[in-house]
Amino acid sequence: MKASSSKAFCLTLLLACMVPASGREAPSITTSFTEFWSAAKGKPFLQQEHAWNRSIESLRRDVYDTVVWEKQHDPYWQARRQIWLQKRFERYPALAADIPVEVRALQDAVAHQSVRFKTLFPDADAHPPVTILLAPNFDAKSGVLGNGKPVLVFAVDTLLLEHANLDIVVPHELFHLYHAQHAGIRNDGVMPDAPLTLPLFEEGLATYVSGELSPGHTDGELLLEDELGAIPANQLPEIARRFLADARSKAIDPEHPDIFKRWFNAAPRPYQQGLPNRSGYWLGLQLIRHLRRSYAPAHIAAWSPEQADAQITAALQQVGSQELPSRQTKSAEAH
Repeated sequence: MKASSSKAFCLTLLLACMVPASGREAPSITTSFTEFWSAAKGKPFLQQEHAWNRSIESLRRDVYDTVVWEKQHDPYWQARRQIWLQKRFERYPALAADIPVEVRALQDAVAHQSVRFKTLFPDADAHPPVTILLAPNFDAKSGVLGNGKPVLVFAVDTLLLEHANLDIVVPHELFHLYHAQHAGIRNDGVMPDAPLTLPLFEEGLATYVSGELSPGHTDGELLLEDELGAIPANQLPEIARRFLADARSKAIDPEHPDIFKRWFNAAPRPYQQGLPNRSGYWLGLQLIRHLRRSYAPAHIAAWSPEQADAQITAALQQVGSQELPSRQTKSAEAH
């Protein structure tokens, strides 16, 4: 078989593996969206919701229950779902024509980046369990299905709204899936009883890997926000010390949810004085670069949750106690 034909065959297999995460036969998300929107366009919300349930969710029940709405963790998921869906349905008139195009672009990016990913992590799944669907409350995330299997979910409509750079988003999320499968760090580190250091480690490492697989981007591009990329390097010790005050808090804490939010969530208003929202992503990336002085990426990625917690806590203490030399904002750095 010619090399070009072999590559095309591999890409075909990768695309074929992107089936509904529930494992049941279902139409493509493009077909489902077309059916939903033909019944919902211009209708009152309750009729739109009925069409959504019939054409979208009922065919992908497991992934919507466990990953999209996270019913197992959120006692208020029904109320949030109503609000999210109503707002998203209002956006579909402007999005509908472009969703099939974005689906194809996302499929191509997953196939291409999956091949590249194995050059960095040879033991990665050649056919990663990826699902493309519609969701109003995230753009992409790893999760765990009801049967305990990790899955990577891309919300094509949200990615379209964000004008997301798929060459950055896809490898970042592929790493989250790989990490869940090989190190047991699931839900992007936001796991029951996990300390806040775990999502810090997880997001920093995923961002680092995306820079390795899509080189030449600034930190602002890798972090999906120019304001994060503009944080001066000399603020690292202060930010590390600030995070240490929250480090033993739980990633999932219904009684104190603002602790996680102020480091990892986006919002119209700032959570912390003098810091942009989602600063945990920036801090995590800097700490991984600090750890890279001593460890290879594959070594770091193999750490158990307990090892990752210990290593990132030690790194926080080290960088928090001293001024570090300035670093360039390019992710492609000398190793």
